[in-house]
Amino acid sequence: MGNKCSSAPSFTSEIIIEEDEPPDPPEEEGIAVTLLETKHFSFAQLESKNGGKLHALVRVSSSFNSQVYTKPVRSCSKDGIAQWHVPKRRFFVSVPAVQPVIDNGQIKVSLLSSHLPPLPAVPSIPNESLDRKGCKTETLASLTINVTLDELKNQSKRVERWLNLETTDGEQSQVLVALDYVYRTHHLKAGQTINDRYEIENVLGSGQSVVKKATHKVTKKEYAIKFISKRTSKGQTLPRCTIDKEIELLRSLSHGNIVQLHECWESDDTVYVVMELVKGSDLYDVVSILGTIRPGVAGAIVGQVLSALAYLHSRGLVHHDIKMENVIVDYLANKVKLTDFGSAKEIKNMSGVGGTINYMAPELIMNMRGGNQKCDQSVDIWSVGVVAYMMLSGFHPFDHSAKANQNIMNRIISGKFDFPSPQWDAVPKHCKDFIRRCLVVDPKSRPSVAELLKHPWITSSVTVSCATTFSKKEGEQLEFEKTSRSNSRSNSMGSLLELFGNNPCPTRS
Repeated sequence: MGNKCSSAPSFTSEIIIEEDEPPDPPEEEGIAVTLLETKHFSFAQLESKNGGKLHALVRVSSSFNSQVYTKPVRSCSKDGIAQWHVPKRRFFVSVPAVQPVIDNGQIKVSLLSSHLPPLPAVPSIPNESLDRKGCKTETLASLTINVTLDELKNQSKRVERWLNLETTDGEQSQVLVALDYVYRTHHLKAGQTINDRYEIENVLGSGQSVVKKATHKVTKKEYAIKFISKRTSKGQTLPRCTIDKEIELLRSLSHGNIVQLHECWESDDTVYVVMELVKGSDLYDVVSILGTIRPGVAGAIVGQVLSALAYLHSRGLVHHDIKMENVIVDYLANKVKLTDFGSAKEIKNMSGVGGTINYMAPELIMNMRGGNQKCDQSVDIWSVGVVAYMMLSGFHPFDHSAKANQNIMNRIISGKFDFPSPQWDAVPKHCKDFIRRCLVVDPKSRPSVAELLKHPWITSSVTVSCATTFSKKEGEQLEFEKTSRSNSRSNSMGSLLELFGNNPCPTRS
């Protein structure tokens, strides 16, 4: 933040260097607290009032546990004035993994003076003293950080706030505080199973992994749990990166049209990803039951998918597997959620292949055949075009004659498709125009998400609400028939990767 460490001696008896700071506890989940900068707070004033040089300490405690940390502080110079400075990620407040009730809490930070040289970072110090020798201390300043865990967990970036600092001299001092939630995958103890925490219910979907509905035994909240096996069907250990990358990405995402991560647990052979439960059905089931979706409703669904993609693309991410099965539709609340980020990548690290073959852009198909086509976020645009086509017609733009996979690849690469009768006769022209714009072979000629959000089909679907919601009859039909539908239906790229001998976890550049 522009603070430059002073060459003058520290206010403590020893210099504390960032690189010497102890790392965050490796097996704990919690909050990293960073004190970045101060305003109107000078050590010189405190020294003059206390009769000379101070040994300054900072103490951190929280309502989430009984642990207290006390650490020395060093002096840094800003505008020629010595100020309170604490290096990045200096404090870690662990949050219990089993916390069915605690959501809101407080973190207390105090600046203390001591007549004895301070010790290095020491956890679990009694609140009433700094050491067992009964060293007396004086509180020079303090601040209280109010924390809402749900809010903090769902932030895509760190939360930074200027907070008022309570000082002994009554000055209007402030501290810039940054909060980062540090996630850990919780390991079930020996003899425990996921059933000890959740009532596991019916299967919601299956494919490379199984997703089941579950209810937390204490809070009674409903969730969707994704069961990810650590071993392949051939008994081989699955590369850990193929499991971790989806979890790491979900932890960083916060958007109204993206399924939110709640927590993660794992046993010796399975990782359990506990996610927000979205009531309704995936888009594949919706189209299978209704046959087609009315243009207004389809436009509203596509608009929400585009909203999620706009968020992802703005963060430099590509979903890489947009398909009917990964769009969850709550048709009673007319809410859409994008899910399954197992194939997601950073745009700058786009390489190899991934996704599901029927929804792949031509450049990805060519790379499967040994090509070296450059790929970016435009692969998501192509997939959106395929999804839109299928919602309005009930069949695939490149496979409505039930061609074999190889023929599908040829047709996708050529980009040749049409709008045959009678299915497309009554579909408005602006819907067809939207699809044509998405299904362009040259990725450079495809529109951006921002441009598609301004397309007449999408804007009209947002404004004309009566035509963009599922009718009561449609909702009842979907509710009645959804439980009898199979959830295993697409040629997943995961199995194709084994067939083609590609590494399922390509090395990042």
